[in-house]
Amino acid sequence: MLVALMLSGCSGMEFNTNFGGYATNRVKATSVREYSVEEIDKYTATSLGFVEASSCQEKPGDRESSRKALVYDLKLRAQRLGGNEIVVETCGTGAAAMCQAYMECRAVAYLVPERKGPP
Repeated sequence: MLVALMLSGCSGMEFNTNFGGYATNRVKATSVREYSVEEIDKYTATSLGFVEASSCQEKPGDRESSRKALVYDLKLRAQRLGGNEIVVETCGTGAAAMCQAYMECRAVAYLVPERKGPP
């Protein structure tokens, strides 16, 4: 009886964390693969358009820009367009106002139907 009372007392409780969004984004990003132009040509791929991502390190103590983090963002953007593949066309550093370091990447998002693993 005591256990039943304890369980019923917790029935209306709800826990909110930011882990749900993080986990959802991780799953979405891993559903999108990065291929080269030569690899994507092996598939019947539909181009969904360009996706871009950039990173600005405003102060020396801030997180540095990385290609890996930007490609992760590109994958999320491609997935939002309905894509499951990207081809990164360019990734590089540059100058931008208010940034100690600036990096941007550009890719093409693709939809490849019935993908069955690596080419």
